[in-house]
Amino acid sequence: MSKSQLPDVLIPVNKTTMSNVEIYTSVLEPINKSQRKVVWNFKQQGILNAGSRLVMSVHPEDAASSAAGDCFLPLTSGIAGCIDSVILRAGTKVLSRIEHFGKYYAMRKSVHTASQKQNLDMVFDGGVVNVSCSPNTDGLLAIDAGSAIYTNKTTASVPDKYKVVQSQTESSLFSLSLADLVPMMRGLQLPLFAMEEIVSLEINLVQQANPETGKTIMFRNAPGTTTASTYSLDNFQLHLDYLEYDLPVMNNIRNQVMSDGMPLKFPDITTTTTQLISPGGILTGDTKPTTDVREVGSAGLKVNSVMVVEDNGLPNPLAGKYRSDAMIHAPHFNWRVNDRIIYPRKLTNTSHMRNEMEQILGFPMSVCNAEYSNDVENDFFENKNGKQNIVFDANVLMMGQASSTLSGNYFITGLDLRKGPGGEGTEVINKNILYERDNTYSFNDQQNRNLIFYVEHERSFILKGGVVLVSS
Repeated sequence: MSKSQLPDVLIPVNKTTMSNVEIYTSVLEPINKSQRKVVWNFKQQGILNAGSRLVMSVHPEDAASSAAGDCFLPLTSGIAGCIDSVILRAGTKVLSRIEHFGKYYAMRKSVHTASQKQNLDMVFDGGVVNVSCSPNTDGLLAIDAGSAIYTNKTTASVPDKYKVVQSQTESSLFSLSLADLVPMMRGLQLPLFAMEEIVSLEINLVQQANPETGKTIMFRNAPGTTTASTYSLDNFQLHLDYLEYDLPVMNNIRNQVMSDGMPLKFPDITTTTTQLISPGGILTGDTKPTTDVREVGSAGLKVNSVMVVEDNGLPNPLAGKYRSDAMIHAPHFNWRVNDRIIYPRKLTNTSHMRNEMEQILGFPMSVCNAEYSNDVENDFFENKNGKQNIVFDANVLMMGQASSTLSGNYFITGLDLRKGPGGEGTEVINKNILYERDNTYSFNDQQNRNLIFYVEHERSFILKGGVVLVSS
């Protein structure tokens, strides 16, 4: 059953026709909770609204850093950086699973407009990520003055209400919607009332132990005792909306489930991780080329898209682990799908790479060019080291850290395999997708690179007699 054949009430979009609906709001406590994992069981009631929200908090263990207001969430991901993986189950069957959630969330948020980031995202997830014109120097960039608090033209900080503190009762609470947490719920609302099996949500949490930073909490100054963080188990809640429409609408869904069954298609995410090894030993002004070929786990799947997120392993005092680092010399790459080479020649232009990602994400990326790649900062005629023309204002400090650390944090690339906008994906028959890439390492860019491939593919399940029959 295609999305257009689904009952309208199961599709989370604004309705063009009026319907009578009763909304039952419930605050759901976890059935199992620890510092590593939290699990909830949903009530078998109504239709689960995709806008329902997870509420949680994270806290530094260092009292002095907390009292000084030095602790904040990674700017790009906010509270999503605290979540490692999300699993949605019906009984023992896995409906949806996503790994490395924090990076995925941070990169998908790149299409949100400046207004969305400031008035919605920042309020909910605590990530202060808007970049705009520097208040200190014309023509340069810095954290937006409307999002951060500037005490003067060169000193910015996260607003107090989005900082994290040691107290578990005085801290701000942050939240994410189910549509953010579970990709399938961006296009499908679950008819819990017609499901016999218990539907559960499992969230596995990121751990930040001393002396680590950049996983859950960032610091303006190095803490005196420990960088470790902890979660308030009492603050974990789901704020759920169960929708109940007119009796004929609900009976129509139940009758279909109890007779022939209701087939439901939805997107799911699989991940493949790999590393590109740098040749190292590069002297100033020199470069060293390499060629790498990697398999992307996808055989037997109907793939909609692939998104590539990469980092160089270096610490980032503002974005933490939740960024995708651009190489100084942009990579050249191609894809091979079912023995078909996607591009006649390897993709070399970062504008083309960005355009492909915008097709995948469905909207223009709302990040400046200097956040996407290093092209505008490089002058290879001067030398091949790159980054001679920094466009972020070095004199503007955000939480005591240089604004230039935000440069090139959104270099996401990918491949759109849908047959037209919103169309079906491509069947990957027997062999995994191949990713072929030429890298140019330079004096300022000779670290190994860690890559994550997020493969969005189509799955389906049949809800028949109240029981879920899941595809592979």
